[in-house]
Amino acid sequence: MIRENAPVRLPPYRVQAVMHALSEVVDWGLSAYNVPAHWKNTRGQGVRVAVLDTGIDADHPDLATAIDDARDFTGSRSGIADRVGHGTHVAGTIGARRNDQGVIGVAPECRLLIAKVLGDDGSGSSDKVAAGIDWACAQGADILSLSLGSPQDDAVLRNAVARAAAQGKFVICAAGNSGRPNSVDDPARWPDTVAVGAVDRDGRIASFSSRGDEVDLCAPGQDVLSTFRDGSYAKLSGTSMAAPFVSGIAALLLAKHRDGGGATPVATHQQLVEHLLRTATDAGPAGKDPHYGFGLINPDSALGEASGDKPAPSGIWVFIPGGKVMP
Repeated sequence: MIRENAPVRLPPYRVQAVMHALSEVVDWGLSAYNVPAHWKNTRGQGVRVAVLDTGIDADHPDLATAIDDARDFTGSRSGIADRVGHGTHVAGTIGARRNDQGVIGVAPECRLLIAKVLGDDGSGSSDKVAAGIDWACAQGADILSLSLGSPQDDAVLRNAVARAAAQGKFVICAAGNSGRPNSVDDPARWPDTVAVGAVDRDGRIASFSSRGDEVDLCAPGQDVLSTFRDGSYAKLSGTSMAAPFVSGIAALLLAKHRDGGGATPVATHQQLVEHLLRTATDAGPAGKDPHYGFGLINPDSALGEASGDKPAPSGIWVFIPGGKVMP
């Protein structure tokens, strides 16, 4: 049964460590997936990525110059300020600036739109998320990153996602953190989104990552270092961390395609999905499976194919039945 105004919340996630000062760090996921090698050609310039989450630390030194606009949809006394830290962490994974301190995001020259759709306790409702989606689209977002979910189907949120996809927006969602079969959350379950699971440093599916036929692909989601509340940095684990990694790669892809053309079109949601899945590195059982979907996101293949370049070896460990191989 589809209901309206269902509860929406953050998937349960883990905070491993909080730090208050860092020299500039390229986190393990970016290094292992060869992201910095592509910054010579694309840094996400001109692409607007909307983060629909718990708000933002707008004064964070790695994010302050990245934010184009921000709005609170929750009625919080704190306004857009992130009292949880989750939204700031997601935003940093996508677009933290290169500035000789802290961390660097996957797409360090993209622009951020911040929709605070979850309250200061990390919970909200589908009507608030839907309003944030419509606002982000009206503000010119190219990509919407949603590290949130609901176990209940909801007409209001489903229709907002469908409207975004119909406008050519790319909606990228965390699969959820239940770790069980057939447990992918909405809106990641829906065909108008990209459902992202999480893997660890060895390319293995994280124990918490939700399984199901709706999973499209996986990305780094364990022990991810990014920006956090009050100007700090933290390591978090969850599919909430994997989804913004994919959002950042999509920003790199879109910026490169706009600047130099491309061998394959990525103008619609379906074209982006097909491109990311076709270029993913297969993991788990051969072909699509409920754990990894079509496999691990592969920036070398995705960005190389988009420009007609021959992809370089990624150096990512891939697990297949019978052992571990290096592509």
